[in-house]
Amino acid sequence: MFLRQKKICAKLCDWLCKLGLFGMFFLYASYGYSEELADVKIDTSQPVIYCDIASEIGVERLKLALKEGSLMTYSWEILIEENRDYWLNKSIASVQISRQVVPDLVSRQWLLKDSNSGITSATLSEHKAIAFLSSLKNFPIIDKSLLQSGANYTLKVRLYIEEGEVSEHWWNAVTKLGKTVAIGSFTLP
Repeated sequence: MFLRQKKICAKLCDWLCKLGLFGMFFLYASYGYSEELADVKIDTSQPVIYCDIASEIGVERLKLALKEGSLMTYSWEILIEENRDYWLNKSIASVQISRQVVPDLVSRQWLLKDSNSGITSATLSEHKAIAFLSSLKNFPIIDKSLLQSGANYTLKVRLYIEEGEVSEHWWNAVTKLGKTVAIGSFTLP
């Protein structure tokens, strides 16, 4: 009798483990890529590689939050990988950008904060506040001297959107789910 219960318990644990792995795969697949990838324009003509990215993900939520007076934070993560034919792609660099829009309901303007440069500006235009968060224009990514001539590279852009104050807890690194909003590729001459 005890042996039969042990076998049933082992089968049940096996199915729960498979169900958990399937759930983790589904969670990764659903949060890994967005429905529509944004266009990435990569400029390799200068000594530093620049990119332009504009994402429409979360813009409706952003408009609503700004009208209600909520603080919004967009954190961009740009990953550069060297494509390799017979091995896994080699990670070259990772660039992280964090931008915030803080509404000032008294003066009816928005403070635009770029945490990487420390520059803060103000605008009365909701359109400019949305464009500040949801796009990167002529953004420097990596010095061309760090890359090999003739090699193929992939640029992946992930976006993390947070409403309200950003908390810096240890579990954020594990639970923070972003969406891949753009994928581009380039070859150095």
